[in-house]
Amino acid sequence: MGSEALIRLYDVTPSQPLLDTVSSGSLPQGAVPAVAWFKPSADTRAETSVELHQGETVLGRCGINTQGPGTVGACEVMDSVNPEDRATVHWLLVHVALERLQWLGYAYALVDVGEHSDHFPAALQQASWWIPDSTERKSAVSRDDRSLEWADLFIDFRTWTPSAAPTSLTVNGRDLWVRRPEASEGLLLVDWLRETFGGGWASEVHRSFSRDPISSVIVVDRDTDLAPKDRLLGFIAYDTARLGMLSTIALVPSVRGHDKALTIALIEECLREARASGMRYAVLGGVGNARLAALRAFSSLWTIPGTCPGIFGRGVRN
Repeated sequence: MGSEALIRLYDVTPSQPLLDTVSSGSLPQGAVPAVAWFKPSADTRAETSVELHQGETVLGRCGINTQGPGTVGACEVMDSVNPEDRATVHWLLVHVALERLQWLGYAYALVDVGEHSDHFPAALQQASWWIPDSTERKSAVSRDDRSLEWADLFIDFRTWTPSAAPTSLTVNGRDLWVRRPEASEGLLLVDWLRETFGGGWASEVHRSFSRDPISSVIVVDRDTDLAPKDRLLGFIAYDTARLGMLSTIALVPSVRGHDKALTIALIEECLREARASGMRYAVLGGVGNARLAALRAFSSLWTIPGTCPGIFGRGVRN
């Protein structure tokens, strides 16, 4: 077992029952612990902290996004806390920090369990997956969970080595370009997506244009004689369905299945963009039939247990 756990935030139970239990007297004074935010920020990727107070006394604080987006950093428990209560305060801080990340729009969080693993609460264990050693090359089948109809996939940027996948390539006789879209292409792209793939994916890509830089990648035909919408062939995005997650990848039928290098180039360019934004890891959301193909193409990918149905299937769809 490693020391890091990926927490499925959508499966984390509320922290309030634990706070109520603590307030019954397991900490000094028996006062109800209160939560405060240290360095609050409107930036969902900014470093911030959660503090646990009891009356006027600060029991401890825990960093959020201090080691990259979607991470819970080191927790500091104050010396005034009794030694027998320190693990309880530590995990309360982690629990509340996880709730804050979920509120900010994350579906997953990376937590270094470290020296407190013996006291890892059951409320968090049931939503956890221990990060494997991605430097060990294992078969795609061994990195999958075949019991899941579809699932989310994890990639650790700290051990991921991009290939030399080109951003310009020829597929089925067409010269294609894989790149980030320009702001001026936003309305065209969203209209094309709505007509071609439906409103759900169009909404996700629309959100990518609210990011700075734009958090999507597209495939474009270089032939300027074609109609504008005929030049758009595929897309993928990150930080749209949830922060830290890649959206569904889609290609039009005329280029789909002709050359897997195009799919790899599209995913890799999106992963490069996501890593450049400061992310330590990424999650590819909702991968079904193509999961084994993705796992074979990327040796650093792992299926995350417990991720079906995950965050998908909750929205109202037209």
